[in-house]
Amino acid sequence: MAIGLDDIKKLSLGKKLMIGLGLLLLLGYFYGFYLLQPALEKKAKLGEDLESINRQIVTSRRVAGQIKQHKKEIAKLEGTLQIILAKLPEQKEIPHLLTSVSEAGRDAGLDFVLFEPMSPLPKEFYAEIPVKIVVEGKYNDIAVFFDSVANLPRIANITDVEIKRGEKSAGEDILKAYCSMKIYMFLEETNEKKKKKKK
Repeated sequence: MAIGLDDIKKLSLGKKLMIGLGLLLLLGYFYGFYLLQPALEKKAKLGEDLESINRQIVTSRRVAGQIKQHKKEIAKLEGTLQIILAKLPEQKEIPHLLTSVSEAGRDAGLDFVLFEPMSPLPKEFYAEIPVKIVVEGKYNDIAVFFDSVANLPRIANITDVEIKRGEKSAGEDILKAYCSMKIYMFLEETNEKKKKKKK
């Protein structure tokens, strides 16, 4: 049996209110289920997306700050590298450098027992040239020689120093110093490497 508009008009005020309230609840349910709930879910998802984007922005800003710092460090290291490269002799300068070292020893008043340059040990862009040295002289003269080597305009280091008592000469104690010296030489690129870089 169908209920018409006239039937509703005949109902008491209480029943009309109950039907009206039921319709409102039904409309509220459909509104909440079909409109409000999807909108709330979308809002929550957008909130999560916004939070994620904010985290990415913070991370990106931190990375950008680090890039600036790294660029400064790279520029500083490149400057240091240029200074070091300027102090590394090239192969043609090695004989002159070795002569300078032996002259520094003689100028300090030392006698060379051994001065033996070894074969170069290649590294990445430089080579180490070890030199075995044995000198005889007074303690102060040995110290002056080591200082002279340290103050050479090119990179040369004295290592593995061992000093022993030598023979007396004219009533003075003579010492014998055994040491190694490392000279660092700049390795020039070969023509093959230069061609490969150009390709």
